[in-house]
Amino acid sequence: MSDQPDSKPANEKGKRFTPLLVYTGCISGLGLGLLFWSLRHPPMALTEVLLFIILVIFAGFTTSDVFATQMAFSMTSTVDFAAIVLFGPLPAALVAIVDGFTITLVAHSRQAKAGRSPFLQRALFNMAASGLSAFLAGVVYLLTGGQLGLRPSFFDLLPLVLAAVSFEMANAACVVGAVSIQTKQPPFQIWKQNISWAVPISILSMVIGGGGLALGYQIASVLGLIVFFLPIALTIYAFRLYVRQTKTQMAHLEELVAERTDDLQKANEGLKQLDRVKATFFSVINHEMRTPLTAIMGYTDLLLDDESLASQQLEILNIIQDNSQRLLGLVTNLLDISRLEDGKLKIRPEPLEVADVVDRALVVIAPTAEQKRIAVTADIPDGLPQVYGDPRRVDQILVNLLNNAVKYTPDTGSVTLTAQNDEEAGMVRVSVADTGIGIAADLLPELFNRFVRAERVERTNVMGSGLGLSIAKGLVEAHGGQIWAESEEGRGATFTFTLPVAKSIPVGEDAQIDSELAQEDIPAT
Repeated sequence: MSDQPDSKPANEKGKRFTPLLVYTGCISGLGLGLLFWSLRHPPMALTEVLLFIILVIFAGFTTSDVFATQMAFSMTSTVDFAAIVLFGPLPAALVAIVDGFTITLVAHSRQAKAGRSPFLQRALFNMAASGLSAFLAGVVYLLTGGQLGLRPSFFDLLPLVLAAVSFEMANAACVVGAVSIQTKQPPFQIWKQNISWAVPISILSMVIGGGGLALGYQIASVLGLIVFFLPIALTIYAFRLYVRQTKTQMAHLEELVAERTDDLQKANEGLKQLDRVKATFFSVINHEMRTPLTAIMGYTDLLLDDESLASQQLEILNIIQDNSQRLLGLVTNLLDISRLEDGKLKIRPEPLEVADVVDRALVVIAPTAEQKRIAVTADIPDGLPQVYGDPRRVDQILVNLLNNAVKYTPDTGSVTLTAQNDEEAGMVRVSVADTGIGIAADLLPELFNRFVRAERVERTNVMGSGLGLSIAKGLVEAHGGQIWAESEEGRGATFTFTLPVAKSIPVGEDAQIDSELAQEDIPAT
């Protein structure tokens, strides 16, 4: 592992001597001193040392900077470590110094356009860091009982491990020092985030790989080197190719993510445009459809008051009136749905007597119930507390539920409305039960969704838009209550909703109704 620090941080480019320059200069000076010392004391096995120097140059081409932009990793440390246990501190330092130069040369050729610090300064620093680390590791190896010329003995394991730890920590100290000065970060933090994870792997590779390389050389000379070195080199080279391919795939994935993000942004813009179109559409409905409908209904009422009309003319006018009312109800429902989705449908709650709300709803539903001869009864106990709600909206909820119950109950059936106080929840529970066709189990989960009908189309000709229950759900939840349905197909259905008890609502929480809604005449259908 080797560092490639910049000589001049961006904020100190104009200074002649920077802390980083002084630091790298000191490390480089120590390395040069070690180089001259090792050259003045040539090892007795110079030919063998030259063989390891050639080996470390070859190993340098396995150098890879895939893990961090300022860190280079290769198997050269394995060769350095083998030189330590075979030849001692000074020859190993010479091998490691050549190792540092080779790593810098390989890295420089790949980063020629990266704008890094000058090649010479980086080369001197890397050579010094590698040489000093190898020399220190060699000294530790000898002091802990290691013998030059590795012997296959269990007792050599401790010196090998201690030498590997010393090599790794000394090299890491040089690297961390340079990066800490350059980035102004604490040394331990840099070591923990960028280097610590690789320490066990480096130590293991030196002990096993370097020890095995030295043992192979002791046993079979050059052939032993080839037997141990070649598989390791090929493995690391294959790993480098794998990492390179992985980086290519990651780049491709980043391009795909960027494309998908762009697509999502375009889709989001499209949804915003659709939302604007929807707002325009509902505005058209509100202003362009309600006005002519009001005129049609007004003139129809005037014509119906004319006693001179024939029975066929009256029948036609009644059909016009009924269908106008139905269309106005659909327009109103669409507007309610739009406001519920946008959060613009607000309520003006006040204390209400449940019995009064029920009476008003029964008056509205009575003509339809009488036409089908359906008995509608209400059971409202005395002493029921007041609820807190918007009178018009609570009426709308109850009329919708009663209208559904009458609509899907066969002639001569019955509808029962009950209410009870849920003291524990602080709510009043209102239920509408009928003896109608019931609801299939697979429809219950989607019953309160928009445009979902509570009956099988093929089983009934009842007309409806499928918006009533969805609107009822939105209005109940706007009051802070809940609504649900219970049913068994063929045996009727029960719809229940809750409203908060008036005394459980703190003073000052009255919702303000918007001006448009306040001016609107919304029928409870």
